Order: sequence, then C-alpha cells, then structure tokens
Amino acid sequence: MDLLLDRAVSACNPSRGLLSAEHFQMGYVTHDMAKAEEFFRTPFGVKEFRPTEGNLEGGGHISVRSVWIGTVMYEIIQATGPGSELYADFMPAGDCPVRLHHFGFLIPDEEGWAMLEDAIVRDGWTVRHRSDHPGYVRALYVEAPELGHYLEYVLPAPALLDRFRATPVV
Repeated sequence: MDLLLDRAVSACNPSRGLLSAEHFQMGYVTHDMAKAEEFFRTPFGVKEFRPTEGNLEGGGHISVRSVWIGTVMYEIIQATGPGSELYADFMPAGDCPVRLHHFGFLIPDEEGWAMLEDAIVRDGWTVRHRSDHPGYVRALYVEAPELGHYLEYVLPAPALLDRFRATPVV
C-alpha cells in the first residue's frame, strides 16, 4: 500500500518548541482500571494490554496498561496513595472512565535532553515532576494548561525500549 500522506519524519529539536520531539504516546488516567480497559476494548478493538505494576516514589501504588495502536502507544494509568497527586489532578468525572493526562514525547539522546532542559528554562515552563531511574528511564512532566494536559518527555534506556517492544500491537 502506498503512503496516503508523505510527511516529514519527526526530528527531536525541543529548542524550536516543546512539541518538536517525537510524539509517540497518549496517556490517560482512571480511577477504575477494569472499566478503563473495557472502554478501550469494546469500541476501539483493543484485545490485549501490557500490564505494569509498581510503587510510586511517595509510597503509593501505580498500575499501567499499554498498547500500541498503529504508531501511537496508548497508556492507562491508575495511581493511588502517597505520590499519586500527579495523576489525581486529572481524574475523570462523570461516566467516562478515562481522562487525557499527557502526550508523551521520546527524546533520543543526551543532546536532545539538554535541548529540552534549555528550552524549559528559556521559555519559563513549569516542570511538575521529574524522575531518573538509571538503566531504565529519565522522564519529566511539563505543565501545559493551555492544552489541558501535561507534556511528558522520556529518555529511554535499553530496558524500557525492550518493554516498549514487548507491548501488544493492535
């Protein structure tokens, strides 16, 4: 099949603006993982997720479900307890079991990370959360109230890239 749309390949250059990196992920939060999974299964055809469980830095718990739909990873996050405030700020209300939390951007290397950090300082962005797990990932969330969600930046190490590769594809 020929390409429907010939477009430029995403180049990491956060010095041109925070959206100038490889957008690869849509992150959603939920207060009910079973309902959130069903929300993606029935109307959107997702049959399988990669589950991840862990502890938050503050002592709480995080549960994540991920799936690739085309070239975009969809992530559902349920976080509870101490340290879950980053996610609680965006919890869904009403009948919908999910709410958009972040757009995720891949940063390919240390040079790209340095450009990102410079752009954050230069343009006065607020970093809501940072984490650094050597051998796995360096990440940060930038507040983007104008967009209604966070911008997450990820510099993955080989272990995280392996997890991405092991994530189911729809």
